[in-house]
Amino acid sequence: MRKMATVSVNQPKHIDQAAIGQLMQVGGGMLYSAALYTATKLEIPDHLGEVPRSVAELASATHCNEDALYRLLRALSAIGMFEEVKPRTFANTPPTEYLRSGVPGSVRDSVLWISNPFHFNVWKELTYSVKTGEPAIDHIYGKPCFEVLEMLPDVAEEFNAGMTALSAKIVPAVLDAYDFSGIKTLMDVAGGHGFVLCEILHSNPKMKGVIFDIPQVIEGAKCRVCDLKLERRCTPLAGNFFEAIPAGADAYYFQHIIHDWNDEKCLTILRNAHRALEGVKNGKIIVVDCVLPENSEPHFGKLLDLEMLLMPGGRERTEKEFRALFVKAGFEITKIVSTKVSESVIEARPV
Repeated sequence: MRKMATVSVNQPKHIDQAAIGQLMQVGGGMLYSAALYTATKLEIPDHLGEVPRSVAELASATHCNEDALYRLLRALSAIGMFEEVKPRTFANTPPTEYLRSGVPGSVRDSVLWISNPFHFNVWKELTYSVKTGEPAIDHIYGKPCFEVLEMLPDVAEEFNAGMTALSAKIVPAVLDAYDFSGIKTLMDVAGGHGFVLCEILHSNPKMKGVIFDIPQVIEGAKCRVCDLKLERRCTPLAGNFFEAIPAGADAYYFQHIIHDWNDEKCLTILRNAHRALEGVKNGKIIVVDCVLPENSEPHFGKLLDLEMLLMPGGRERTEKEFRALFVKAGFEITKIVSTKVSESVIEARPV
C-alpha cells in the first residue's frame, strides 16, 4: 500500500511562481555563466559582428559541432544573450555587442574572468569560507591567491586582462568625480603595468608619477611608460608594500588594493604609507574601492565582498569600517566621493 504524503499545515494557499522562478534563476546562475563564458571564449560575438549568421557558418568558423553550438546559442538567446532572428540563424543583441573585442565599452575580458571555470572551482567551497572565515583558495590549492595565479598562467592571463578592463571602466569615472589638481607627484601603489597612473597623468599634464609594484610586475610597467613616451614624468619602482612604501610623493593612490586584505594586513600597508608621508605638506592617500551601504540596498560590492572572502581573504567595507580602519593607521578621512561606477574615491590625510 502506498504511503500517503504528509501535507504541511503551514503550506501556503497560493504558490508564488515569480518567487520560485527567481530562486531557480539564481540557483542556476552558474549554468548561464558557463554558457556565456563558452560563447565568449569561442568569439561568437565577434563572428556575428553586425550581421546575423547561421549556426552552420558559426560552427565552421569556430570548429564546433553544429548541433551542440545551436543548443548553446538557443539557451543563451532565451535570456537575451543573442537572438535567433530566423531558424538556426543568430544575431548579437545589445548586451552581446559589448562582448565584442575592441568596441567602445567592451566588457569581454571582464566577463571571461568573472565566468572563468577557475571561479567555479573556488566558489564551490563557499561553505568552507563561511564556516571558517578563511579563503577557500588556500583550502583548495594550499597556497595564497596570488601564488596560485602564478602557477596557473592561463588563469592569470584572463585575470590580468580582466583587471585591466575593469580599470578601463573605473578610471574615467574616477577622473570625472575627483579633482587631482594640486598633486605634484602621485604614487600608484601596486599599480601593475601602469594603465591607471598613465591615464591620470594624461589628464593632469603638470603631475609626475611613480608606479610601485613587485619586481616581476614592474618590468611590464617600464614597457608601457616607454610606449606612451612618459619617461620624463613617470618612474617605475620595484618593492613590496608590506615591507615599505617609498617616500617622495605627496599623494599615494590605492585602487582595488585595500579590499584585497584583512584589517591586520591593511594596517601594515596604510602605516607604511603614513611613514612615507611624514613631513609632507598636504600629503594624502587616495583609495578607490566600493563603500558598501549599511542596508539591503543592491550594490555590486556585496557580491565582490564574497570574492574577497574566497580569494585573497580581504573584504569590502562600509564607510564606518573604513573610518575605523584609517583611524588605527593614523589617517582621517577628509572626503568620500561617489562615482558613476560601483567604486568611490576615499581621500584621507595623516593626523
